[in-house]
Amino acid sequence: MTKTLQAAQAILLTAGTSFLMLAPFCVAAAAADLSPEEKKVVCYDRATCQITSITDAGKGDKGQRLRIADLVLGMEDRPAYFPEEGCMSTDAALEGSEDKRDGGREIWLLADGEQPVKLLPLCNDGYGSAMVGYDDIAIADNRLTHTQSGGSAWRWDSSKTFQLSPLRLIGESDCSYHSASPSTAELTIVDRNKLEARAFAPAPRQDWSDAEIGCPTVEADFAQPLQSRPTPDVVAAYAVPMPFDVDPSPLSEGTTLGSCGLALNGAGNNGFLIYGKPSNDAETAEMRVIAETNRSILIQIRDPLAKAAQQAAVGKSWIKEPHVEIWTAAEGELPEGDAEQGPEKIYYQIGVSLEGKVNVGAGKPAILPAVTRWSGKDEQQRDVTVLRLTWPEEAALIYGLGIVYSQAQDGKQVRLISTAPIEKNKPLFLPSIWHNSQDESGAPGGVCEYSGDSHQLDLN
Repeated sequence: MTKTLQAAQAILLTAGTSFLMLAPFCVAAAAADLSPEEKKVVCYDRATCQITSITDAGKGDKGQRLRIADLVLGMEDRPAYFPEEGCMSTDAALEGSEDKRDGGREIWLLADGEQPVKLLPLCNDGYGSAMVGYDDIAIADNRLTHTQSGGSAWRWDSSKTFQLSPLRLIGESDCSYHSASPSTAELTIVDRNKLEARAFAPAPRQDWSDAEIGCPTVEADFAQPLQSRPTPDVVAAYAVPMPFDVDPSPLSEGTTLGSCGLALNGAGNNGFLIYGKPSNDAETAEMRVIAETNRSILIQIRDPLAKAAQQAAVGKSWIKEPHVEIWTAAEGELPEGDAEQGPEKIYYQIGVSLEGKVNVGAGKPAILPAVTRWSGKDEQQRDVTVLRLTWPEEAALIYGLGIVYSQAQDGKQVRLISTAPIEKNKPLFLPSIWHNSQDESGAPGGVCEYSGDSHQLDLN
């Protein structure tokens, strides 16, 4: 297992109330520990079902004993949704088999007094053309982390950490990189209780020849503000979350963002203050952001200085008035003689006033978003402005997204609050949008819903 995955597993395990380091909780018990009733539920009528291990997983929220059952199926019982050629998931159960194929692997949660729950159906078919895929299961007190790896020239690793009782997906990480290009790595670590996603990438450098291949090894303490450079060789950013499952659609006009979405402020304790000094409580502006679809975002601004600042900026440049800045990227040409670096990125910047007017900043974006706006109240009945930006092309945001709020006072900029690290008016790193999705186990993992009959979205 790579250092990156080991670090990510430890980080994910700390999400929630437990702060144990990730390690097997105890040695797997004999399969005989499975009662006949439990085996009937877990295996039902599948004659080839073999229980390979039963592992203690500590105590549940009501003091009940928790265990994890690991089983493998023969080809005769292969589920129809697995490949016809079978799986390479559990060689240990196939001694003497020439093709080392089975019908899949399943991970089950056993809690005393409760029905067994199938957490993970697994079929390692190589997980990509490079045939380097693997699954790893790590168990601790009321925790299980599943790590999976695979790919081809593009490699990927992912981890999910479950709280077992009550069952909940509490953290995940996803990493991807090109096996010949160190500059392409991106690691995203998510606290599912907050739906907060933090992204990490190699810091820009002139010479990539001695750079390591793979994703950064970092720690992500969600109790602390994110640092734009957690280590000298790594840059970090907040990934804009898309908190909805498959097939998202535009939300009702008038929607406001309560506890749902990424929330940054000018006080310096959440988000990057890339210009100016932290504000005092009376002047603090807050920006909340979500992606509602693949090509549209909602940005909510609460700024106690905005009205006076708009009046003071009349007749001046749009940069002097309160506004939102959107940074996007596109792939350029490969650097001459330096294929290891990967394609250079072209960055585009637009500015959007709180009235919804679009202005072009850096670069020359060929397509600008349509903007609609509305006013509303936040959960404390404070005035907010909501901007919806919608691009005509599905691919407009896929190469990265950064959002900045420029707070103004007396006809000039006083501070810039950003989701991404930006230096000398150029992004160091623009992360991908993070897409929320329902886990196949059915375990809840944070969802945004309207509160009662209101237009406010809150995290549940």
